[in-house]
Amino acid sequence: MKIVKPKKANKSTKKPQKPEKEELQEKNLILPDLQKNIKVLEETFGDNLDFILREMLAGSKGELNIAVAFLETLVDKVMISEFFLEKLCTYNYETDILPEEKFKNLEKILKSIPAALSIEEDDKWEEILKAIVVGKAVFFIDGYHKAWIVEARAWKERGISEPQNETVVHGPREGFVEGLQTNIGLLRRRIKTHNFIAKTVTIGTTSSNDVVICYLKGVADESLVDEVENKIKAINIEGVVSDNVINEFIEGTPITPFKLISTTERPDKIAGSLLEGRVAILTENSPNAMIVPTVFWQFFQSAEDYYERFPVAAFNRIIRMISFIFVLSLTAFYVAIATYHQEMIPTQLALTMSAIRGPVPFPTVVEALLLELVLEGLREAGLRLPKAAGQAVSIVGALVMGQAAVEAGLVSPQLVIIVAASGVFSFLIPDYSFVISLRLLKFLLIILASVLGIFGLIMGFMGIFLHLNGLESFGVPYMSPVTPFKKRDMKDVFWRAPWPQMGKVGPKGPPGQGEEKEDENQAEK
Repeated sequence: MKIVKPKKANKSTKKPQKPEKEELQEKNLILPDLQKNIKVLEETFGDNLDFILREMLAGSKGELNIAVAFLETLVDKVMISEFFLEKLCTYNYETDILPEEKFKNLEKILKSIPAALSIEEDDKWEEILKAIVVGKAVFFIDGYHKAWIVEARAWKERGISEPQNETVVHGPREGFVEGLQTNIGLLRRRIKTHNFIAKTVTIGTTSSNDVVICYLKGVADESLVDEVENKIKAINIEGVVSDNVINEFIEGTPITPFKLISTTERPDKIAGSLLEGRVAILTENSPNAMIVPTVFWQFFQSAEDYYERFPVAAFNRIIRMISFIFVLSLTAFYVAIATYHQEMIPTQLALTMSAIRGPVPFPTVVEALLLELVLEGLREAGLRLPKAAGQAVSIVGALVMGQAAVEAGLVSPQLVIIVAASGVFSFLIPDYSFVISLRLLKFLLIILASVLGIFGLIMGFMGIFLHLNGLESFGVPYMSPVTPFKKRDMKDVFWRAPWPQMGKVGPKGPPGQGEEKEDENQAEK
């Protein structure tokens, strides 16, 4: 009798294969099992008051088991119910055919929904969870390995109103709001061309926020657009809480009191900048839009300049330029001549000033700094308090405190007039943030004037001028088109030329860009 020994099992070097569901879970993919997907959603959003998770039977005979998940504070529930769920629940899916065919029928019915709903398909949990938190509805189908993401966002936002910081007498009263879609719509109403591009970039490691880059294709320099996009994509931050976060990340030169990127709430101002070849940056949940590149002379331009006739607009622009000098130097100049250059004052006026300043116990520089600090405090108090109370505090503080300080002999009346005039001149400059930088420099010039007199004041202005000439905004010199001088672009700097003479600002790009290319082309010809 032959004994047959059992063969030893061959030791396989291959690792045992994992079940398909475990592999999908490790890859962070959704499962065909609807209950497991529901469990993941409950673990993620179960503690949220506004989270809705509804499981139901779809089809005319309840052939399909589905679940829908969304945040009711961000989604239009009526749109989902009437235009999506109603269609799914009344369709006959013919369950007697193969399951694969059933899902093909589902795709057909989704494509035939007569509503302006964007529908996408995805199987990654990361994208699905992100879709829910940005206000989309997600549908899961039992037995199907992908989810349907439906665009139905409808969150509340502030209505379009007049910008508070850039009011005009003549011109449109519309201003940006916190919603990106509304803001882009305001721009498209003004720039009616297919070359208007609004490109979205998502940033934020914890909270994903959308940033929109707007430009005119064929007008803006492509290298400028790429530079802006690359700088925004390189931002590594948990979340964007304001547009100033993006401003400080991309401006490139943080150690300067001057703004290298201008902001505005007016769609008409952004539209004009885009037509010049600039790039606009809109941030989610912010009513401000940024303009790049920015030059120094933009801060003296008001939206009303382009709605008034040429002589009025030119005169207003020149007044703002003069006010810039007075804001910086008026108080400092008084300190300089009162301390070191009394011979420059007429004799009668000098005797009067000397008699009035007799009871004042402080040196002129201390007196000036004290008054300037009080003025800044009143200005900030007027901004931070409620509107009605803020105006009362500003007026009462200026009148009562100023009069009381003069009568008490703490300050001289002529210096009160000088400081008050400096404050009035600061109100003529349209951009409030730009004025803040001038207020900082004003204190520096007062100290220089108190130490070195007019010579210190001149040295201070030279330092400011050299600093301005060393700044750049996305490759464009900050003082362009004055330095370097570009004659063609001077039509909208110190004054606004008549519209027939304005013409195009440049072949491509804002002032300072594209002109070298045109000069090269002319040389070749």
